[in-house]
Amino acid sequence: MKGIRTGLAVVFIALAALTGCATPQPPVAMDQAFWAEKQDRIGIAITEIPAPSVQMTGQQGLLDIAVNKGMASGLTKKVESWDSTSLRGLQQKVAERLQDQGYTVKLLDKPYDFKNFKKAERKLGYADLDMTPLKAQEGIDKVVLLMLGVNGTTRSYYGMIPTSDPVSQVTMVTTIVDLDDNRLIYFQPLGVSRAAEGEWDESPEYPNLTNAFYKALDEAEQKMLLPFDAQQLSSK
Repeated sequence: MKGIRTGLAVVFIALAALTGCATPQPPVAMDQAFWAEKQDRIGIAITEIPAPSVQMTGQQGLLDIAVNKGMASGLTKKVESWDSTSLRGLQQKVAERLQDQGYTVKLLDKPYDFKNFKKAERKLGYADLDMTPLKAQEGIDKVVLLMLGVNGTTRSYYGMIPTSDPVSQVTMVTTIVDLDDNRLIYFQPLGVSRAAEGEWDESPEYPNLTNAFYKALDEAEQKMLLPFDAQQLSSK
Protein backbone atom coordinates (compact mmCIF):
# COMPACT_ATOMS: atom_id res chain seq x y z
CA MET A 1 0.00 0.00 0.00
CA LYS A 2 2.95 2.34 0.51
CA GLY A 3 3.52 2.52 -3.23
CA ILE A 4 -0.15 3.32 -3.85
CA ARG A 5 -0.19 6.16 -1.34
CA THR A 6 3.03 7.59 -2.77
CA GLY A 7 1.67 7.44 -6.29
CA LEU A 8 -1.53 9.23 -5.36
CA ALA A 9 0.39 11.92 -3.48
CA VAL A 10 2.40 12.64 -6.63
CA VAL A 11 -0.81 12.79 -8.65
CA PHE A 12 -2.44 15.29 -6.30
CA ILE A 13 0.61 17.55 -6.50
CA ALA A 14 0.37 17.37 -10.29
CA LEU A 15 -3.34 18.16 -10.17
CA ALA A 16 -2.70 21.14 -7.93
CA ALA A 17 -0.34 22.43 -10.60
CA LEU A 18 -3.33 22.79 -12.93
CA THR A 19 -4.38 25.77 -10.85
CA GLY A 20 -0.87 27.05 -10.30
CA CYS A 21 -0.46 25.85 -6.72
CA ALA A 22 3.08 26.25 -5.38
CA THR A 23 2.22 24.34 -2.21
CA PRO A 24 -0.57 21.80 -1.72
CA GLN A 25 -3.94 23.31 -0.89
CA PRO A 26 -5.67 21.37 1.91
CA PRO A 27 -9.23 20.23 1.18
CA VAL A 28 -11.88 22.89 1.74
CA ALA A 29 -15.28 21.70 3.01
CA MET A 30 -18.31 22.93 1.10
CA ASP A 31 -19.36 26.42 2.19
CA GLN A 32 -23.00 25.87 3.11
CA ALA A 33 -23.86 29.38 1.91
CA PHE A 34 -23.44 27.98 -1.60
CA TRP A 35 -26.78 26.17 -1.33
CA ALA A 36 -28.65 29.30 -0.22
CA GLU A 37 -27.44 31.58 -3.02
CA LYS A 38 -29.64 30.23 -5.80
CA GLN A 39 -29.80 33.60 -7.49
CA ASP A 40 -26.18 33.15 -8.58
CA ARG A 41 -25.36 31.81 -12.04
CA ILE A 42 -22.93 28.90 -11.92
CA GLY A 43 -20.46 27.99 -14.64
CA ILE A 44 -19.22 24.42 -14.97
CA ALA A 45 -15.88 23.64 -16.60
CA ILE A 46 -14.02 20.39 -17.19
CA THR A 47 -10.41 19.81 -18.15
CA GLU A 48 -8.99 17.47 -20.77
CA ILE A 49 -9.03 13.79 -19.85
CA PRO A 50 -5.51 12.30 -19.83
CA ALA A 51 -5.23 8.99 -21.65
CA PRO A 52 -4.81 5.97 -19.34
CA SER A 53 -1.15 5.35 -18.61
CA VAL A 54 1.24 3.25 -16.53
CA GLN A 55 2.82 5.20 -13.66
CA MET A 56 6.04 3.99 -12.00
CA THR A 57 6.95 5.47 -8.63
CA GLY A 58 9.80 4.98 -6.18
CA GLN A 59 13.60 5.26 -6.31
CA GLN A 60 14.69 4.56 -9.89
CA GLY A 61 17.74 5.60 -11.86
CA LEU A 62 17.66 6.18 -15.61
CA LEU A 63 18.72 2.60 -16.32
CA ASP A 64 16.14 1.31 -13.86
CA ILE A 65 13.40 3.29 -15.57
CA ALA A 66 14.40 2.00 -19.00
CA VAL A 67 14.42 -1.62 -17.82
CA ASN A 68 11.16 -1.25 -15.90
CA LYS A 69 9.42 0.30 -18.88
CA GLY A 70 10.64 -2.54 -21.07
CA MET A 71 9.39 -5.15 -18.62
CA ALA A 72 6.02 -3.42 -18.45
CA SER A 73 5.58 -2.99 -22.20
CA GLY A 74 2.82 -5.59 -22.45
CA LEU A 75 0.87 -4.02 -19.60
CA THR A 76 1.44 -0.55 -21.02
CA LYS A 77 -0.04 -1.59 -24.35
CA LYS A 78 -3.15 -2.89 -22.64
CA VAL A 79 -3.55 0.09 -20.28
CA GLU A 80 -3.28 2.51 -23.19
CA SER A 81 -6.26 0.74 -24.80
CA TRP A 82 -8.49 1.44 -21.79
CA ASP A 83 -11.20 4.07 -22.23
CA SER A 84 -11.73 6.80 -19.64
CA THR A 85 -13.75 9.12 -21.89
CA SER A 86 -16.91 8.42 -19.89
CA LEU A 87 -15.59 11.08 -17.50
CA ARG A 88 -16.53 13.72 -20.08
CA GLY A 89 -20.14 13.25 -19.02
CA LEU A 90 -19.39 14.59 -15.53
CA GLN A 91 -19.85 18.19 -16.65
CA GLN A 92 -23.41 17.57 -17.84
CA LYS A 93 -24.25 15.40 -14.82
CA VAL A 94 -23.16 18.13 -12.39
CA ALA A 95 -25.19 20.66 -14.38
CA GLU A 96 -28.30 18.49 -14.20
CA ARG A 97 -27.97 18.03 -10.44
CA LEU A 98 -27.65 21.77 -9.85
CA GLN A 99 -30.51 22.56 -12.23
CA ASP A 100 -32.71 20.11 -10.34
CA GLN A 101 -32.04 22.20 -7.22
CA GLY A 102 -33.13 25.42 -8.92
CA TYR A 103 -29.76 26.84 -9.99
CA THR A 104 -29.06 28.53 -13.31
CA VAL A 105 -25.98 26.93 -14.86
CA LYS A 106 -23.81 27.49 -17.89
CA LEU A 107 -21.55 24.85 -19.43
CA LEU A 108 -18.19 26.41 -20.31
CA ASP A 109 -16.21 25.34 -23.36
CA LYS A 110 -14.59 21.95 -22.89
CA PRO A 111 -11.97 20.85 -22.36
CA TYR A 112 -11.14 23.90 -20.26
CA ASP A 113 -7.67 25.46 -20.37
CA PHE A 114 -6.11 27.51 -17.58
CA LYS A 115 -3.31 29.03 -19.66
CA ASN A 116 -4.99 32.40 -20.05
CA PHE A 117 -5.37 33.07 -16.33
CA LYS A 118 -2.84 35.12 -14.39
CA LYS A 119 -1.35 33.98 -11.13
CA ALA A 120 -2.99 35.40 -8.04
CA GLU A 121 -1.44 36.14 -4.69
CA ARG A 122 -0.77 32.85 -2.91
CA LYS A 123 -3.24 32.45 -0.04
CA LEU A 124 -4.61 29.25 1.40
CA GLY A 125 -8.32 29.05 0.79
CA TYR A 126 -8.08 30.98 -2.48
CA ALA A 127 -7.40 29.88 -6.05
CA ASP A 128 -3.81 30.44 -7.14
CA LEU A 129 -4.92 31.61 -10.56
CA ASP A 130 -7.09 34.70 -10.82
CA MET A 131 -10.42 33.28 -11.98
CA THR A 132 -12.37 36.49 -11.37
CA PRO A 133 -12.36 37.63 -15.05
CA LEU A 134 -14.75 34.74 -15.76
CA LYS A 135 -17.50 36.71 -14.01
CA ALA A 136 -17.62 39.28 -16.82
CA GLN A 137 -16.44 36.99 -19.62
CA GLU A 138 -19.01 34.26 -19.05
CA GLY A 139 -21.72 36.09 -17.09
CA ILE A 140 -21.40 33.78 -14.08
CA ASP A 141 -20.95 34.28 -10.34
CA LYS A 142 -19.27 31.02 -9.38
CA VAL A 143 -17.42 28.33 -11.31
CA VAL A 144 -17.26 24.60 -10.71
CA LEU A 145 -13.97 23.20 -12.00
CA LEU A 146 -13.76 19.46 -12.66
CA MET A 147 -10.05 18.72 -13.02
CA LEU A 148 -9.28 15.22 -14.26
CA GLY A 149 -5.88 13.75 -13.42
CA VAL A 150 -3.78 10.68 -14.03
CA ASN A 151 -5.65 7.45 -14.60
CA GLY A 152 -4.53 3.93 -15.45
CA THR A 153 -2.21 1.98 -13.17
CA THR A 154 0.49 2.75 -10.64
CA ARG A 155 3.28 0.51 -9.35
CA SER A 156 6.16 1.25 -7.00
CA TYR A 157 9.77 0.18 -7.49
CA TYR A 158 13.10 0.20 -5.73
CA GLY A 159 15.55 0.31 -8.58
CA MET A 160 14.53 -2.54 -10.89
CA ILE A 161 12.67 -4.39 -8.15
CA PRO A 162 8.86 -3.96 -7.97
CA THR A 163 7.73 -3.30 -4.42
CA SER A 164 4.00 -3.57 -5.18
CA ASP A 165 1.67 -5.07 -7.76
CA PRO A 166 0.16 -2.73 -10.35
CA VAL A 167 -3.03 -1.12 -9.04
CA SER A 168 -5.65 0.71 -11.07
CA GLN A 169 -6.12 4.39 -10.26
CA VAL A 170 -8.34 7.32 -11.17
CA THR A 171 -7.64 10.82 -9.81
CA MET A 172 -9.44 14.14 -10.01
CA VAL A 173 -10.07 17.39 -8.15
CA THR A 174 -13.36 19.25 -7.73
CA THR A 175 -13.12 22.99 -7.08
CA ILE A 176 -15.75 25.70 -6.70
CA VAL A 177 -14.52 29.31 -6.87
CA ASP A 178 -16.39 32.46 -5.89
CA LEU A 179 -15.68 34.87 -8.74
CA ASP A 180 -16.19 37.95 -6.57
CA ASP A 181 -12.99 37.35 -4.62
CA ASN A 182 -11.36 34.14 -5.96
CA ARG A 183 -12.22 32.31 -2.72
CA LEU A 184 -12.43 28.52 -2.70
CA ILE A 185 -15.98 27.55 -1.80
CA TYR A 186 -15.04 23.89 -2.16
CA PHE A 187 -11.82 22.04 -2.92
CA GLN A 188 -11.58 18.25 -2.83
CA PRO A 189 -8.86 16.04 -4.33
CA LEU A 190 -10.08 12.54 -5.04
CA GLY A 191 -8.15 9.36 -5.71
CA VAL A 192 -9.62 5.90 -6.18
CA SER A 193 -7.36 2.86 -6.44
CA ARG A 194 -8.38 -0.75 -6.88
CA ALA A 195 -6.29 -3.90 -6.92
CA ALA A 196 -7.11 -6.75 -9.26
CA GLU A 197 -9.40 -9.39 -7.77
CA GLY A 198 -7.31 -12.49 -8.34
CA GLU A 199 -4.18 -12.71 -10.48
CA TRP A 200 -3.26 -9.42 -12.10
CA ASP A 201 -0.56 -10.70 -14.49
CA GLU A 202 -2.66 -12.43 -17.11
CA SER A 203 -1.22 -11.04 -20.33
CA PRO A 204 -2.07 -9.93 -22.89
CA GLU A 205 -5.58 -8.93 -21.79
CA TYR A 206 -5.06 -8.52 -18.02
CA PRO A 207 -8.79 -9.11 -17.38
CA ASN A 208 -8.73 -8.73 -13.59
CA LEU A 209 -6.73 -5.51 -13.65
CA THR A 210 -8.88 -4.18 -16.49
CA ASN A 211 -12.02 -4.92 -14.49
CA ALA A 212 -10.51 -3.18 -11.46
CA PHE A 213 -9.86 -0.07 -13.56
CA TYR A 214 -13.43 0.27 -14.76
CA LYS A 215 -14.71 -0.27 -11.22
CA ALA A 216 -12.36 2.50 -10.03
CA LEU A 217 -13.59 4.73 -12.85
CA ASP A 218 -17.21 4.28 -11.82
CA GLU A 219 -16.43 4.73 -8.12
CA ALA A 220 -14.50 7.95 -8.78
CA GLU A 221 -17.36 9.36 -10.85
CA GLN A 222 -19.91 8.59 -8.12
CA LYS A 223 -17.72 10.16 -5.43
CA MET A 224 -17.21 13.32 -7.48
CA LEU A 225 -20.95 13.70 -8.02
CA LEU A 226 -21.93 12.97 -4.42
CA PRO A 227 -21.63 16.58 -3.10
CA PHE A 228 -24.07 17.69 -5.81
CA ASP A 229 -26.70 14.98 -5.27
CA ALA A 230 -30.17 16.00 -4.12
CA GLN A 231 -30.04 13.83 -1.01
CA GLN A 232 -26.93 15.69 0.08
CA LEU A 233 -28.75 19.01 -0.28
CA SER A 234 -32.05 18.04 1.33
CA SER A 235 -30.77 18.75 4.83
CA LYS A 236 -28.95 21.97 3.92
